[in-house]
Amino acid sequence: MTLPAVSRCMTCHSTIAKEKPEIKKLVEFANSKKPIPWVRVYSVAAMVYWNHRAHLSAGVKCETCHGPVSQMETMAKVTNVTSMEGCINCHRENNAGTGCGFCHEEP
Repeated sequence: MTLPAVSRCMTCHSTIAKEKPEIKKLVEFANSKKPIPWVRVYSVAAMVYWNHRAHLSAGVKCETCHGPVSQMETMAKVTNVTSMEGCINCHRENNAGTGCGFCHEEP
């Protein structure tokens, strides 16, 4: 998992919600060419292999894991998606594999 560069954020936020205080901060980072000092909201255990690309390729929407991001003033943890229970439940609901090797390296 990676955190986006400010240029990625500005792809949308140059026109969307640009009057909001947090977006104005993004503009300042973009104009100064400085990286955003992100504060990680979601994280997974080191023993877990996880990949955004696999989920996006499967058609999983951002909101599925991160909640209604477009309506949040700032990012907040609103799901249990980074817990084993959250992952297994989501995989079952979406007919995705639940074998250990989907998320953990086989010994």
